[in-house]
Amino acid sequence: MIYLNSAMEKLLLNENDKKDTLKTRIIIREVVNKTKIIKDCIIFDENGKLEESKINFDRILKIVGDWTGYEISCNELRYFKSELPPNQFLCFVDGLNSALSQKYSGRQFGIVISIDNEIIDLRFHTYREKEGLWLDKDLNKYDNPILYYI
Repeated sequence: MIYLNSAMEKLLLNENDKKDTLKTRIIIREVVNKTKIIKDCIIFDENGKLEESKINFDRILKIVGDWTGYEISCNELRYFKSELPPNQFLCFVDGLNSALSQKYSGRQFGIVISIDNEIIDLRFHTYREKEGLWLDKDLNKYDNPILYYI
């Protein structure tokens, strides 16, 4: 399921040539290859140095509230619009979800893309039915264009 706020919907309606590209596939591969399981969470570990034994989960959960909050705070990546243009968002989120699900035995993921000026903010988390969505379902509460893929 894809949720969009009206700002993202308007942006995507004005885009042409909605297909994935080699650049999109490379970003997906790089993101997926740098993820690993920590405490049953899928975490982006850019440098491969995260160690579960050194993480204070009690403290983190007091700050972020739940495992979805933990994942989404760890899995925040930024790109320039030139690297990940809006006309590729739909193919990108579908491809990223498929690649993560394949690597992690059919898990379902929530993938969030938002735009602030020329910066694309990408976040993702394991979808946990008990925890629900990370953002409010009514994405029109947010000013920036937002896409939430489950």
